[in-house]
Amino acid sequence: MTLFAQFFLTGIVTGCFLILATIGFSFTRRVEGFLNIAHAELLGVSAFTTWALNKPLGWHILPSALVAIVLTAFVGLIIGRVVYDPIRKFGPSVMLITSVGVAYVIGGTVDALIGTGIRTLDIPLASSIRFLGLRITNYQLLVVVLAVVACASLALFLNKSRTGLAIRAISANPELAASRGIDVRKTSRATWLISSGMAGIAGVMLGVIATLSTDIAFHQILYILAVAILAGLGSLYAVILSGLIVGIAMDVSVFWIPAGYRPLIAFAVVILVLLVRPQGLAGSASSK
Repeated sequence: MTLFAQFFLTGIVTGCFLILATIGFSFTRRVEGFLNIAHAELLGVSAFTTWALNKPLGWHILPSALVAIVLTAFVGLIIGRVVYDPIRKFGPSVMLITSVGVAYVIGGTVDALIGTGIRTLDIPLASSIRFLGLRITNYQLLVVVLAVVACASLALFLNKSRTGLAIRAISANPELAASRGIDVRKTSRATWLISSGMAGIAGVMLGVIATLSTDIAFHQILYILAVAILAGLGSLYAVILSGLIVGIAMDVSVFWIPAGYRPLIAFAVVILVLLVRPQGLAGSASSK
């Protein structure tokens, strides 16, 4: 029973990482209106920027992470303005296909700059915290804390700030929001910065809790899609619930089946939920 509880606890950590990785993706979908497949590659930009500053240049992990997050936010903003804005008039399908191409360009660029091989950050070894017979490392606990802080901050921003309210208005009805005088371009820029910054935070944590290879970022898109689809491409709260469901299901499944089937479990959960609720946890039948 203790082993099952340990897998459940690890699943919560995995779920919190998935929440960090998916929030920005879902944010872009709701405001910009398309599935940005290249979002996962932004995790790679952040992870390898952190590594490059921390390992070859010898920076401390904290400034390395902060610079990586800010850089990733602006890389996402530039891509949004230079690549996606000019083709917005052709519709979400064209933007989706273009995002696949952008993902390959970013991935290829990182691959060319970094090269192949496994890389790790220059950080202290993880220490374990034990309670009730269970074990969690300090880095896993950091993922949970960051997910809670990020979700709370984002909820506060969306509900209390002028830009957050504008983002919510455009995600609900862009035409009506524009007719009411909301600056769509300014709100779009804020969306790209926030969503890419969230990818940057997830990328840093990816480097902290895992070893880095240049294909690791692209693999994350499968999990991000699973969480986003289960959430119904819906609200922040649906992404939180969906991330925890997928994360716990994947890690608890290891109690019965080999760990190599974890991705299969993620999509099996999505399929089972969609059979009962086709619109996802928070989507509606009329969702676009």
